Amino acid sequence: MERLIRRYIKKDDPDVLHDLRVWARKELSILEKEGKTDLGLKKLLKKSSKLRDTDVLLEICKDKKVRKYLKKKHKKLRQKFLKYIKKFKRKIVLFEKKNDFNCEEIFNTSFIGKDDKTLHKLRILVKKCRYTNPKLEDKLKKIQDYLGKAHDYYNCEKLLIKFGKNPKKAVRKKLKYIRKAEKVRLTLQG
Repeated sequence: MERLIRRYIKKDDPDVLHDLRVWARKELSILEKEGKTDLGLKKLLKKSSKLRDTDVLLEICKDKKVRKYLKKKHKKLRQKFLKYIKKFKRKIVLFEKKNDFNCEEIFNTSFIGKDDKTLHKLRILVKKCRYTNPKLEDKLKKIQDYLGKAHDYYNCEKLLIKFGKNPKKAVRKKLKYIRKAEKVRLTLQG
């Protein structure tokens, strides 16, 4: 992890930030199964979330005004995040387990017709299940990726609307990825 942090401090690389966030999520999922959490990693994920979103949106939103806005926002967010990670410290604590996350919920909940916030919550559940169920790794990774793409296009859609642009293409792509996730989910049933 320290190596990823050093690499990101040296160079603004979206792939390194992504790898850092994936590592943190995996670590948190493993700790959670043991009744622990890491407050430092949770804060790192929270502080890097909007920065990661701007990286992704810069890739998929092609409108010039939107991109100019995103580049400016990215610069500010990166500066704030760099300030934070230079002082980053892990803090593992015990917590009282409430309920284990239920992976069955993924198998039995259709993604079709769900609002974007519900889909995002389901994606987080998919990640936790993926990191703790190696036998389902491949299928859960596909669902996670498809729901992630759908969420990215949802965010692009919101930005296009904000700038008075037509979001039709973003909406179409969002729905395409939701259908792909649903197709994979159906293979988990039974």
